[in-house]
Amino acid sequence: MRLITVENMRELERLAFEGGLSYEKMMQNAGTGLAKIIHTKYGRTESKSIIGLVGSGNNGGDVLVALSYLLGHGWKCSALLVKDRVNDPLVNQFISLGGEMTQTDVLDNAKNLHALLDDKAIILDGVIGTGISLPLRQEVAQFLAKIKTHLGGQIIVAVDCPSGIDCDTGEAAPEVLPARLTVCMEAVKAGLLRLPAFSLCGQILVAPIGVPARLAAKKSESFVIDESWVAELLPVRKADGHKKYFGTVVVVGGCTNYLGAPLFAGTGAYRAGAGLVTMAVPRIVQLTTAVNLPECTWFILDDENGVISEDAATLILEPMKSASCLVVGPGIGREETTRRFLSRWLLQQETGKKNNSFGFVPKTESNSKSITAFPPIVMDADALRWLAEQPNWAENKNLRLVVTPHVGEMAVLTELAPEEIQANRERVASEYAQKWGHVVVLKGALTVVAAPTRQIAIVPVANSALAKAGSGDALSGIIAAFIAQGMAPFEAACAGAWIHARAGEKVAEVQGNEYSLLVRELLNMLPQVFAELNKNTA
Repeated sequence: MRLITVENMRELERLAFEGGLSYEKMMQNAGTGLAKIIHTKYGRTESKSIIGLVGSGNNGGDVLVALSYLLGHGWKCSALLVKDRVNDPLVNQFISLGGEMTQTDVLDNAKNLHALLDDKAIILDGVIGTGISLPLRQEVAQFLAKIKTHLGGQIIVAVDCPSGIDCDTGEAAPEVLPARLTVCMEAVKAGLLRLPAFSLCGQILVAPIGVPARLAAKKSESFVIDESWVAELLPVRKADGHKKYFGTVVVVGGCTNYLGAPLFAGTGAYRAGAGLVTMAVPRIVQLTTAVNLPECTWFILDDENGVISEDAATLILEPMKSASCLVVGPGIGREETTRRFLSRWLLQQETGKKNNSFGFVPKTESNSKSITAFPPIVMDADALRWLAEQPNWAENKNLRLVVTPHVGEMAVLTELAPEEIQANRERVASEYAQKWGHVVVLKGALTVVAAPTRQIAIVPVANSALAKAGSGDALSGIIAAFIAQGMAPFEAACAGAWIHARAGEKVAEVQGNEYSLLVRELLNMLPQVFAELNKNTA
């Protein structure tokens, strides 16, 4: 589903009009598409009754077209005019087909209004559209407020957006009717993927209005990740594939204070299809967690008091030889010796400390200078804070990164205030993806994935169940598994973020709350998410 600003949507419609698609035809396409979605989703309900709240603009026209279509498919349809539509052929058509039309004077009598709404299964909200600014005009606010006080469990379907939402900023008037379903015309309006608007939209679907795809692509490089997009993108599982064919993920991290983080990343990688996962960790991590993931192979790194030591910078070269993708950072900590390890390994910096390693690969000059390029790296957690300390790190051509910060880590990387980042998530993620030349996954409610090529994708999930320690570690492993199986980093990040979010949603649905999720439960839900995706492609 494409994501578009209100201004760009107007421009898109203008270009389509100049190309021969009339505004009348666009409205006919929009209303018909809206009706088909309603009929598909709710047409089997016992009470196929619907009332449309018909405003004076294009949204109102879409509602009338939709109602006329539904009349021909066995629905009982009514329309409540917010404002008179004088000599409107859509009104005449609706009435001629047997639709019931009511004027707004019914609002003056609470009993009559209750009777009008009470027997309706669905309320179709087409009062005002995407071009409004807040606050609402008094008469519109009063109309919505009266409707809101007489709701009694009806399904509300919003046309393009719930009336009273600023479709650029995501701000919402207090009178907004919370929708169970929002059907956007041609593309999702950008503000709907911001809070509080998102929480008022319910499920978001798109009805095409006939705009040629080549025009739509010119006006929007942003999109909303959905199930069908992810399903089509998943790596093919060849029947004769072996474990090396499906890639090797090496997880580098862990310390005595964060024993579980590498385990979550490794489990995420296996659950997402990696053929082999190697855990490069301090011995204390292996001793305490290996029993929980016996499928892994283990590579023990030199440590000092349970944290990865600088001396491990040579040892890590051995497992890296076979890595299709690296995960660097889960549970790695911020100790000085670990930071020196990262500098020597990833930036090939000499720190002046003598190497005393007794590991598998003795330290030599050729070892430290032989790396010309790394496999792709998914970087998370305290490795990001180390990265922020490195001057000009983005200029290092040996590194191909997917950085996965939450807002706090993004603030450290960019030196922007968390409040500024949160208020401009898509812009900040895209700006720095382009500046750094690496994929950015800005985690949180409505996770943003941005590519250096200006592409922006948003995961349409805002669920507090995912706000748990270890959740991001699991995500890093999922993304790495997809890269290891041959997906491009941006697509892998998009698919991984969506699947991770969907698993969190499903756990919360099963548990009936957003309090109780544990990350291991999220990981154990991944097979069900993949099963759903497989059905989508069957």
